[in-house]
Amino acid sequence: MYSTSPSATAPGSERALATFRHAVENVPAYTKFLSAQDFDPESVRSVEDFADVPATTKGNYVAAYGLDELMHRGDVTGARIWSSSSGSSGQPTHWARSDVSLTHSVQLHARIMRQFGADKRSTLLVVCFAMGNWIGGTYTLRAAEELNQRGFPLSVVAPGVDVETVRENVATLGKHYEQVVIAGYPPFVRDVLDGADAAVVRQDLKLLLAGESIGESWRDGILDLIGKSGRTEDVCLVYGTADAGMMGHETPTSISLRRLALEHRDVDEALFGGAAASSTLVEYDPAFRYTEIDSDGRLLFTVDNSIPLVRYRINDVGRILSPHTLGVKLAELGHRMDLRTSSGEAGFIVLQRRADVAVSFYAVNIYPEPVRVALSHPQLVDTITGKFVLARRSGIDLRDVLELRVELRHDTAAQERATTEKAQLICRKVVEALSSSSSEYRELLQILRERALPRVSFHLFGSTDFQYEIKQTQVEKVSA
Repeated sequence: MYSTSPSATAPGSERALATFRHAVENVPAYTKFLSAQDFDPESVRSVEDFADVPATTKGNYVAAYGLDELMHRGDVTGARIWSSSSGSSGQPTHWARSDVSLTHSVQLHARIMRQFGADKRSTLLVVCFAMGNWIGGTYTLRAAEELNQRGFPLSVVAPGVDVETVRENVATLGKHYEQVVIAGYPPFVRDVLDGADAAVVRQDLKLLLAGESIGESWRDGILDLIGKSGRTEDVCLVYGTADAGMMGHETPTSISLRRLALEHRDVDEALFGGAAASSTLVEYDPAFRYTEIDSDGRLLFTVDNSIPLVRYRINDVGRILSPHTLGVKLAELGHRMDLRTSSGEAGFIVLQRRADVAVSFYAVNIYPEPVRVALSHPQLVDTITGKFVLARRSGIDLRDVLELRVELRHDTAAQERATTEKAQLICRKVVEALSSSSSEYRELLQILRERALPRVSFHLFGSTDFQYEIKQTQVEKVSA
């Protein structure tokens, strides 16, 4: 159902081979890396041979060599712009972006903007990602500028992560445009819209999101908030990384597929392994981001850039689905769908989770994705924002406790609703989501019973755990 290695007919495979050969001939670190792995690059003569090339990671490659050695011909000045990772899974890393990166970004953003009709309608893009070293803000801003140069009636303003400034920009500038696209981290965009007056929420708003997954109940809730119930295509989530930029993005097709899986268990099992509620489904184009799956289920990317990445593993767990195999499988299950894609080579990535972002609780990894889905339940949205922090603590008896800190909405009524009963409801929904997504947690629950339940605590809006710099941290790393 999903591919794990390249074949002679795999879309984008020839370009991946060209990136490999370029790295072998021009990148000092890559030559040293292959030598250290005792791998002969001359053995790679075909696309099939490419599957034998050792995978690179941040640890065995990026952090193991000097920055200059990672660059084309060892020249650091070949970078056009530098970005930094947020450090959510460790120490921040600097990444160079070149003309190739900008070209890919513009082409991929153009597809999203066409989905929004921004190639024909006057559009204000409000960039609410953190501005500075981090990729989200500058990456989106530069793409918007280039699209304007290419004829899109698109203007951009970049207020960053300040709620009131974003609202003022939308209210004051947005009224001069046919539509407004708000681009930002999902919890922050929710904060902007929750409590905003009619001058903001009654404009023709569309949302471009990145930084974490969203559930379909979250999408429905945010659309209700802006008066666009049922317009699922007006919310587009991007799957991106600081390492390589945009890996993929939602389309009307990918959204419809995921919602179909949530309605039909057989589709969920076939496409998402039963985890559609907490997975992300995006279209990707192998001409830009050649993608494979290794034997551990990790995604491997081959991307041309100032720092070329060859079979690079960022520890995201997922699947690759082609439109053809999708169509066959859906037909077998009795479903028909127009599997339209942005290009003839495009396919779909199922992102199930970040393998290196989790709390270890009794040796079971507790991932944030199912918790995020649980906290977007309609019965909870009047009380909490959906932002949370998971942590492992030692209880009075020195046994481990799973702690779940959640943020209250920014109003007095929400504080009044933060009752014991509401905490119990949160606990119940989170346990249901974790049990549904993890057989290990289900077994732990049977063994530990009440001791496996998360201890829920409410925290005021904007308190210490819930302040933005780049994005809010959901998993607190606690040493054993």
